[in-house]
Amino acid sequence: MAEKALPRLTRLLGIMTYVQDEGEAPFADLAAKFDVSVETIRKDINALWASGLPGYAGGDLIDFDSYLYDQDVAAIIDSQGVTQVRLSTREGVALVGALASMIASGAAPAVATSARDKIGEMLGADDPVVVQPVADVDHEITGSLQDAVTRGRVVDVEYVDAADHRTARTIEPHRLVAIDGVAYVECFCRRAQDYRTLRIGRIVGVEVRDEEVVAPPADASGFTLVSQFEATVVAARGSRWVLEDLPGVQIEDVGDDVRATFDVVDVDWVADRLLAIAPYLRTVEPESVRAALAQHADAVLATVAG
Repeated sequence: MAEKALPRLTRLLGIMTYVQDEGEAPFADLAAKFDVSVETIRKDINALWASGLPGYAGGDLIDFDSYLYDQDVAAIIDSQGVTQVRLSTREGVALVGALASMIASGAAPAVATSARDKIGEMLGADDPVVVQPVADVDHEITGSLQDAVTRGRVVDVEYVDAADHRTARTIEPHRLVAIDGVAYVECFCRRAQDYRTLRIGRIVGVEVRDEEVVAPPADASGFTLVSQFEATVVAARGSRWVLEDLPGVQIEDVGDDVRATFDVVDVDWVADRLLAIAPYLRTVEPESVRAALAQHADAVLATVAG
């Protein structure tokens, strides 16, 4: 399976930083540090050697010592500023806040904590931003899911919904995200035969298979974090298990019902989820969500009638 772009980009930037800090780095040392083969390091150095600033003329490219390269040693002559990152105080605080939110949610990789601490030191504050965890997450489960995402492996999970119903699912995980301090895994669920955003705090068991992921990540529905507007749904309490899977949802009890407030990224994706609990719905706001829900219901009825 071809290596994904994000892990390689992370390694390339890591190689640049490591070589600049050390001055010279044998390929074998880099291979051991980044847990790849010497041949992979050689390909990475070649890729970096052809990278640089827009224009890509000779003086715009990252440059390595060619004599040492022939001896399987990396030494940077000109980094083109690739490893130099300058943050304003506002940018630094915003970045620390984002990292703190991910860490509190349990969705952050281990390196996020050291990154947050280093940026905090540069800002001159031990805790420039403090985020209170909103849910307990088993870090072994998070670690297994992150490992599966990195290696592109299928995962068997046990999932408990808000009504305490336990289900066994086989998922193809694509990434972990933190939304409003809550950790989720974005995945393709083979049980539902559709894309799902599962709350990691409700996953009680994980077994990573040696089977490769085949479903590509969803390119839109429910997987972007840019909200269009806020929606409010009042439904019978028995539907809570579906509503709790909506990213960033806030739920409160209203008598025998529940009121769910959440941001809408893709109205069709939301309508598709609400259709599963249509008999439980009391009110749906705003009108655009009601219209999309009606359209989806009509499509289902037309299919059945046909």
